[in-house]
Amino acid sequence: MAKYSDDAKYVAAFNRGLKASNQAKLLLAELNRAKPGTKEHTSLKAKYDAAKSAADTAEAERVARKAEIDSAATKEKEKKESAKKKESLKTDLPQLEYQLQVATNKGDAAAIKKAQDAIQAAKDKAAGIKPPTPEQLAAEEGGEEAAAISLTDFLKSAIGDVNKTKQLQQSLKDAGVYKGPVNGIFNAEVLVPAAEKAEERLATYAGLGIVFNDRYEGYKRLATGGDGTGAGGTGETPITEYPTIFSSTDATNAINNVFEAELGRKATAAEIGALKPLLADAQKKNPARYETRIVNGKKVVTQTTGLDAATFLTGQIRKNPTLKTEIDQRLGGRTSLTMQELNKTAVANGLDLAVFGDDINTWVKRVENGENIDIFKNLIRKTAKIGLPDKVGALLDEGVDLNAVYAPYKNLMARVLEIQPDSIKLDDPTLRAAIGPDKEMPIYEFERALRKDPRWQYTDTARQEVSDIALGVLQDFGFQG
Repeated sequence: MAKYSDDAKYVAAFNRGLKASNQAKLLLAELNRAKPGTKEHTSLKAKYDAAKSAADTAEAERVARKAEIDSAATKEKEKKESAKKKESLKTDLPQLEYQLQVATNKGDAAAIKKAQDAIQAAKDKAAGIKPPTPEQLAAEEGGEEAAAISLTDFLKSAIGDVNKTKQLQQSLKDAGVYKGPVNGIFNAEVLVPAAEKAEERLATYAGLGIVFNDRYEGYKRLATGGDGTGAGGTGETPITEYPTIFSSTDATNAINNVFEAELGRKATAAEIGALKPLLADAQKKNPARYETRIVNGKKVVTQTTGLDAATFLTGQIRKNPTLKTEIDQRLGGRTSLTMQELNKTAVANGLDLAVFGDDINTWVKRVENGENIDIFKNLIRKTAKIGLPDKVGALLDEGVDLNAVYAPYKNLMARVLEIQPDSIKLDDPTLRAAIGPDKEMPIYEFERALRKDPRWQYTDTARQEVSDIALGVLQDFGFQG
């Protein structure tokens, strides 16, 4: 993730926006107190509008710079991924070329083709080229790939696959050559003759140059009259649906991924067991759809994506009252930790977070959205350095807290005045006097100054010194031995 706090333009825009926003708040408070219609009110209104405009402009610059930083980070990531793919090609290519050479020596045409395809796929991957989907191949080749598969092989692919068998039964039923049930049971005595009848009719349309993605689409098209425009020229579009049903392992992984993103943990066995059937049912009801049209003699396939599993599971989790409470508590915990960090920095610099008003809530949200918390800690330090010597301000700019700057004097002060270090506030006049605009007070000099502090007279050391002085006077006058 990009570190916005390291970017000078971003930080400058952020600081300008904060300064202008704070100025606008102060002016608004004065404006609300001024009597409308007076010169004072008019003047304050103009100043407020200018400050508000400056704040908006700075915020726009910050957002724009953030977008630039994010874009640069994305490009850098893509560059690294591209380099990684090219490096992978250097490793894989020699082995693939060796396999091609072995296949060539053997004269194995199938192995040669396989090796050549593997080499091309590796090169495409390194170049960032995605392999074409089966639907794209079918669209490009005008259905030749589908037609190249024999009817026997096509029917064999459905044996033992309930979903494919149901799809076959339904498409043949749509074609009007099958009247049996759509139950997923492969009855060869009925389905094979029906498929052969459909093939005979498809051959007629193929001879006319009418193409199809696969046999399922072709069989369904038979019910429309085969011209792609729908029965009776109604303009119905042939639609093929492909439901994507996750395997048990894929469903478990998908559920755990969403739980880790939303709740920071993996799902329990009970939670997985409850969500799996819901996910499968939703995937069945929301298949990917392919609509095919013939436009100017060319087949155009429009794809509609099916169910987004992550979005569906996220919605199911958030609808569950118990899990919703857990999510809210987790978000609240993040907010609390951020607030604690900011408050810790404020205390270490002698400030109360309340002085920043509603800005604190904005800072917390921005940290949760990925911005570095150090940006806001530095803003607290910048506020704390107002009125301090330049050398102290320079230390705060480097990320040193005011508490650390005054620590040596604070510890000495606690020892001499015989009080707890935590009871000494950073705005204590005696403590602040230790570091002046020109130089720091030496330790021995600061210790002498502490004896002039009104609090010193109440220490045991002060009382003992007074007692010793009184005893000495008495002894001088002969009243004590």
